[in-house]
Parts: sequence; C-alpha cells; structure tokens
Amino acid sequence: MSTSDGNAVLVNALSSSVRSTLNGMETAPALIKRVLEEESWRSFTTPRGEHVEHESFASFVTTAPTRGLGKTIDEIVRIVGDEEPVLRALAEALDLQIEDLRSPEATSAALDSVTQDAKQFGAYARAGGWVFGLMVARSVSPGISRSAKAGSTDRSNKVTAAKFAMMAGTGVARVMRFYKAWERAAQAGVVPGAESLTPGVSMDLPDPELWAEYFTTYERNSDRRESIAQQAEITGSSYAEALKVAERPGALRTAILGDAKTAEAARVALIDRMEEDPDLQRNMAQTLAQAPDLKKALASETRKVERAGYVREAAERGKVKTPGGLVIDLPQEVRDKASTHLAVVNDPAADPESVESAYQAVQALIVDTIDADPEIHTREQRSKFHKALSSTMRSIESIDPDGLIAVADDDLRQTISAAQKRLNELAELLQRSSSNRLRAV
Repeated sequence: MSTSDGNAVLVNALSSSVRSTLNGMETAPALIKRVLEEESWRSFTTPRGEHVEHESFASFVTTAPTRGLGKTIDEIVRIVGDEEPVLRALAEALDLQIEDLRSPEATSAALDSVTQDAKQFGAYARAGGWVFGLMVARSVSPGISRSAKAGSTDRSNKVTAAKFAMMAGTGVARVMRFYKAWERAAQAGVVPGAESLTPGVSMDLPDPELWAEYFTTYERNSDRRESIAQQAEITGSSYAEALKVAERPGALRTAILGDAKTAEAARVALIDRMEEDPDLQRNMAQTLAQAPDLKKALASETRKVERAGYVREAAERGKVKTPGGLVIDLPQEVRDKASTHLAVVNDPAADPESVESAYQAVQALIVDTIDADPEIHTREQRSKFHKALSSTMRSIESIDPDGLIAVADDDLRQTISAAQKRLNELAELLQRSSSNRLRAV
C-alpha cells in the first residue's frame, strides 16, 4: 500500500489482531509479514485522522495505540511463533539476528555484560543518574549495522539501541535519551565519549547533581517535547518556536489576554485538542458550569445553534418537527419561503436575536401549513394531547405513595382531588363521544 490512508487499513487490521486473544494468534503473523513487506508501519493515518510516521519498526511496535501497537518486541515474537519467514523479516526490520529473537538469553558469553546492563536499565530506567547513562554509553553503539555484526567487525560487542531496548524491556527512544545525555556531558569534558567505552567497563562517575545539567535540562518531559515536534511537523510550523511558547506559559497567557488574534488561535487549538483529551473536556465543562456569565452565554449560543439548525432543515431538507412532535414534509412553496431566512442563520456573526426572529418566522410558516391541511391538523392535535397526557402520567407514576401519605396536607389532598375530578370529566367526555358515534352508525 502506498498511501497513509491505504496503510491505515493494514495497520488497523494488525492492531485489532494482536489485541485478540484467540483469532489474533491465527491472523497476526501474516499481517505482521505484510506490514513489514509493504512498510505500512512507516506512515499511516489513525482512526481519528491523525497522520503518524515512525522512523523504526520498534517505535511502531512499542508506541501506544492508535499510533502504534502498544506491545513489546518479546510479545510480537511470541505472536509470530515458529513462522520462519516472518521471524526473518522481523529480525531484519529490528536490525537484529534471527537467533536474537528466538532466544535472547542464549547470546554469546561476550555479551553477558551487556545483558546485565540491559536488565538493570530496564528496572531503573526512570530513576536516571550517571550510572544508567554509563550502562547505555558502554553497551550501545547506534551506528552498528546488521551487516557489520554479521561480519564480526565490531570487537567491542556493543549492540544497537534497538537490541538494548528489547533486552531491557523498554523503548528505543528512552535508551537514546540516556545516550545523548552522556554524549553532551562528554562534549563538555565531564566524561569520556561513548565510543571509547566498552561493555562492562567501570569508572568514577561525576557528582550526581551534575547529571541534571545534561539529562533533565534537555530530556525531561520528553514525551511532551515529542508531541510538540509531531504537531510542528503536521502543521508546518517551527518546533523551536513552539517549544519556546510551551516553556513560557506566563508569556503565552499575556499574549492571549492582550491580542485578539492570539486568543482566537488559542481557542481553535483548544477545541481541536478537546476532541482527543477527555480531561480537557471535563475541565472546560467545569469552568463553564462554575462561571455564571459563561454559562449564560453558552446557553444563548446553544439555543442559537439549535434555532439555526431548525431553519436549515426546513429550507434545505423540507423536513421539520412540529410543536406537537410530528415530523412532516413541507410543500415546496413553504421551503422556498423558509430559504429566505437562510442568509441570517448562515452568517457566523449573526446575533442570537436575529436567528430567533428567523426561527419564529419559519415556525409561523409551519403553523400555517398545519392549519391548511385538515389531516395534518388532526394528527398534530392528537400528538399534542398524547404528549401532554404521557407527561402527566410519568409525573404521577413517579410519586411515592408512602412518601405522599407521610407528608400529605390539605393542599396536597385538594390538588389530587382536583386532578382526579378533571381526569374523570375527560374520561366521561370521551365515553359520551364514543357512544354518540356508535348510535350515529
């Protein structure tokens, strides 16, 4: 498949398959092979319309759905099982030997030091510190190629970041963050360069507090930075400028308060983000609910949108709901008259009062249409009565008899008696009407 949307079909099928506990074991290996052969994992569109690109297959596997599979490499290997062609393709995509996938623990004794570092890194990767930077720096060589390993030209027995990440049970991006932090410290002359280190080597490490200068300053909130970078790529804007804004919330707030265009850009961005951020949706709803002026404005705009939609339905589709709850088709001449009000409701700058006037005008046209057709008029009246009586019955049925008896006073008794009397009168009226019809027949 050659397009992002086309790749999405295959990627989504694979994602669904690997999540299945039964059918997934049967279909996933073949889907994994196709995704690898067609390199669908490199660029695709998520079900929410996001464009996603991955630089490595390992990133695609370990990234959370729907931007990836949300699995570890070991889990994918278990799913593939003994499918030799799939294992071979998987090893090539991960820049590993197929034996590494089949039995990671059976690698040569020369890699024992690397294995130990990887296990410790996986357990304590989030703790940070020079010791973990050393583990990565002495064990990982990002430039090692698969062909070089096959030819045994690398005497240090270092491994790729992908293999180290697989052994550690973590992600390649996390490994590389530690590697890059070590290299920055090396450039500052604080530690030797990673290329000069070999697996298992020990050394005196700098003051623990210095680590923050090379890791925290650059790498903290890395997921946040990666998200900003992705958005910058999607929108074609500057990552550096976006990062500056993100790191200066006070300045951002000032710009929003002082400039209408910035405020509008912020509003559009928040609306776009709310589609995928339930927490932001909830916080915005709470803010609106707790601010009386905003709550009132929201109610006014909601009513405006509903009124405008009603006018559009009448003019464009010719189908409307009557006050009694019927859905009727409007004659063409009525639709034409309703269309004269479209310009008002389609104007984004129209005030609520103008939209309300247009709505009332269309309502008047619908009332005239109902009155002009005896059959529709009869159905409308019947619908209104059904609606009123159904509402009354729901209210009566919601009354707790025991609770009513406990608090009943003269006013309540009189109200219920009056309601009963009125219902009896209506029932007698209907009975007399029915008897008269029978006698007439």
